[in-house]
Amino acid sequence: MGLDEDRILVGQVLSGRHEAFEDLIRKYQKPIFYFVQRMLRRQEDSDEVTQKTFVQAYLHLGQFRFESSLKTWLTRIAVNLANSYLRKSKRSFFELNDQMADVRSEEAFGRSEKEQEKTWLRESLEELPSMQKQVIEFRIYDELSFKEISSIVGSSEGSCKVNFHHGMKRLKELFQKRRNR
Repeated sequence: MGLDEDRILVGQVLSGRHEAFEDLIRKYQKPIFYFVQRMLRRQEDSDEVTQKTFVQAYLHLGQFRFESSLKTWLTRIAVNLANSYLRKSKRSFFELNDQMADVRSEEAFGRSEKEQEKTWLRESLEELPSMQKQVIEFRIYDELSFKEISSIVGSSEGSCKVNFHHGMKRLKELFQKRRNR
């Protein structure tokens, strides 16, 4: 029902039933927020960019042609806004010093091995080039196809596959180094 439901809701919004947009927000707000939060790391920033994503979507809904899914279109808007936010604030994808302090304090209280693995994976992803990191996150966390990813990041499907392959290869190398310590 997803695509058909989205077509109906978009049609309702465009014909003047603006409450239907609230249904779209309820449907997509969490996935868009979680995606943005992986990029920006801070809840306040993620809230702001998520809100701006839906404002932009509302303003430009008439331009959406269902050439991709609505979720893909919304995610593309979120990527552009998050990247713009990062450029304007001149922040990296996360504040290394804050995270390192958090890691040290968590280690002092003895984290479980699973928590350590999650932390390691997040830190390792941050070491990858931006495109590799985004493609891996979309593929693993959001379970998107390479076709959907290519539409979101504005690259070819083949390029996304190459970035995924190289990123996964680099993660494996980092994991081997970690195990050999």
